[in-house]
Amino acid sequence: MDSTPFAIDLPEHWTGSLRLAQTSSGSYVGMASLSLGGIPRWALVITPQLTLDAAMERVRLRIGHFVREQELRPSA
Repeated sequence: MDSTPFAIDLPEHWTGSLRLAQTSSGSYVGMASLSLGGIPRWALVITPQLTLDAAMERVRLRIGHFVREQELRPSA
């Protein structure tokens, strides 16, 4: 199972990385991580998705939700 890195488009001050791999059954799994201002904030495990497009859409959806929630929280 080879892993392929992808860039993730994120709002200012956020950075992230994504690695997806195709399993022997043909589905895609992986892990994404996010940092805010250089501080790790979140890791996301991508459960098996039938296609690469489905895996990428899952990542975009989950990351978008997480970033929106974090930006709504008051700063401590």
